[in-house]
Amino acid sequence: MKKTFYLILSLIFTTSLFAFDWPVNNINEDSYSSYFGQNRGKIISSSLCFSEPGEIKAAESGYILAIISENNDDSDFFPSTLGTAVILSHGDNLLSVYGNIDNESLTLNDVNEKMVDSGAILGNTGNSGWQDEKSHLEFQIIDTKEKSAINPMVLMPRAEKSIPLTLTGIYIENKNHDFFDINTHKTYPSGLYRIYQKRNAIAVPYKTSVSINGLVLDQLSYDTITTENKLICISGKKKYTYNDIYPTKDLHLIGEAMLAPGKITLGLTENDILGNAKHLNYNITVR
Repeated sequence: MKKTFYLILSLIFTTSLFAFDWPVNNINEDSYSSYFGQNRGKIISSSLCFSEPGEIKAAESGYILAIISENNDDSDFFPSTLGTAVILSHGDNLLSVYGNIDNESLTLNDVNEKMVDSGAILGNTGNSGWQDEKSHLEFQIIDTKEKSAINPMVLMPRAEKSIPLTLTGIYIENKNHDFFDINTHKTYPSGLYRIYQKRNAIAVPYKTSVSINGLVLDQLSYDTITTENKLICISGKKKYTYNDIYPTKDLHLIGEAMLAPGKITLGLTENDILGNAKHLNYNITVR
């Protein structure tokens, strides 16, 4: 089912380029305060948050599904954090969600208005959500059929630049949850390990991968966020929960790998949505 879903999305992109437009103007690498998949309030955020106040536009034509007042929402992907928000329903079982709207600027006041055109002004950013009194749009795209959140960057035209990748501060965690700095610790007992990097406070890689001697053993993708046993997860070779992805406020999971005895080259890669990549290789000994 999941492979079929991505095939359909791929066909949509091929025929119509991108399904949604940007909900704000003047996008650049400084336009974001938090990427999709970021650690926000001890959850994996399903929102793309923007850094500048301003007008909010409908990213695609759609029907008004809901106009939410402050703090009256109790759904899985946006639990009481959006403040005043508008939810639009589109084809292909997709919803777009616009949160942290200034209530007085809201241009919609009745769901019976039904259709909203692409590019229509919904209101201005406000301080109605949970963003520490910041006037930032919190934007989400939800797939109701797959019960997942989609990274909005996947469905919108590519920006010219993104926040530069920072593959630094690499640590390896063993099964006892001990962490080792890979730059100073070069020998490990055989076993299953998780590899972490220093977390960027705003940006999240689009993909990360771990390889041994050139063979990719794990690859995490931030194109969607799903739920498993009511927990929000990122998909790699298995489902990773918040505690897996962000074991501390300073670390971010790259992936995990089984280390077998011998001298190996541990390869780490991260990619952004624009196709830029950063690689690191470490030669280590496994006993």
